[in-house]
Amino acid sequence: MTARAHYASLVESIFGPRTANFDTSDPASNQVIGALAHQQFQNFRNNFAARLHRLHAAVQTDPSLSVEILSAVNRIAASEWDGAYAELSALDYFLAAQATGLGNVELDRTIPAVETLASEMGMQNANHDLAFNKLGVSMDTKLLSDKTEDILKGIFKEFKSSKGIARLPIIASYEMGSDFTEYASNRKKLLAELTAGVDIAVRPKVFYSKVIPGLSYTFAWDAGVHFGESTYSPIDHARSHHPLLFGHAKKFSRVEPTIITFVVFPWSGEKALSLTGREPEFFFKRFADHFFNDYVGSPDLASKYNSKFKTSISAGDATTHLSGIIFLRDNLILSTVPAQINIEATFAWNPNALHPLAAHPFDTALRAQGARELN
Repeated sequence: MTARAHYASLVESIFGPRTANFDTSDPASNQVIGALAHQQFQNFRNNFAARLHRLHAAVQTDPSLSVEILSAVNRIAASEWDGAYAELSALDYFLAAQATGLGNVELDRTIPAVETLASEMGMQNANHDLAFNKLGVSMDTKLLSDKTEDILKGIFKEFKSSKGIARLPIIASYEMGSDFTEYASNRKKLLAELTAGVDIAVRPKVFYSKVIPGLSYTFAWDAGVHFGESTYSPIDHARSHHPLLFGHAKKFSRVEPTIITFVVFPWSGEKALSLTGREPEFFFKRFADHFFNDYVGSPDLASKYNSKFKTSISAGDATTHLSGIIFLRDNLILSTVPAQINIEATFAWNPNALHPLAAHPFDTALRAQGARELN
């Protein structure tokens, strides 16, 4: 029985017959459906099933939520499973509170681009994952992913395909807080370097990049335990990583507060943020502060950080249209209390926002739910 078949059985036991619309014979798997198919992840199995039951109860009460929730539930079995997981995590959290829950939330709202910075990119429409219309707040949900790792995974896939290798674990060692744009801009060079420099007949254990100093790859040609090394500084991480928020600027509203909500999930995303202690929250705070404050009065155009901008809007002006950032740390993997939401929420509001959230009704509702402001 495939992992997809196991997952389809779970979905249909909760949402009803024929609600799972993916190919159950496909052997493809991922971290979530793979774990759901194995007994050793019993805590996660119980917690995830409880989440689906809560979402099903929401659909039963408000059928208008059905299309979007079932779409995300089904995409858990697909290649974009991590984004779908982030959506379900955020929905579970916000639907649990009266102010942002049933009757007060709209999913997948489409509006004219002129109401957002999407108009600066020549677009006709814009879309928000969630809108709390009574509170006058729009929101988009993202997984806080390791962009560098995503780029390297794509390189490894193409490298193995070019060499005719079906399966070969490759472990990258690099500074986890490094600037992902360096990897993005050098992607073709990194792939060419790896393809030309690694002789599969020789089967080297390690390959050191000359394109990006400090980057290396360990190859698991044989069975066994293999390790890679990475260094980490939350200060450097926040400084190099915060510009990714410009990539979401088409969502920033001109007419109401806009929030980007990042879900942090250990099985997909920033590995450094799985650390215990204060480091993750230190990163969250610095990450937000850099975006909110560093561009005030800057002569830089927003197009420097997102080439989709077609106008001369400044980077500083663009940042004022994001009112805040919420970080949801998903704890389904280890929690032993399925009846709880199992999400820890923290947030940072933009002190320079055109539509501020400090003392806003949404701020009051979020704090009432136990969310903490980062300081």
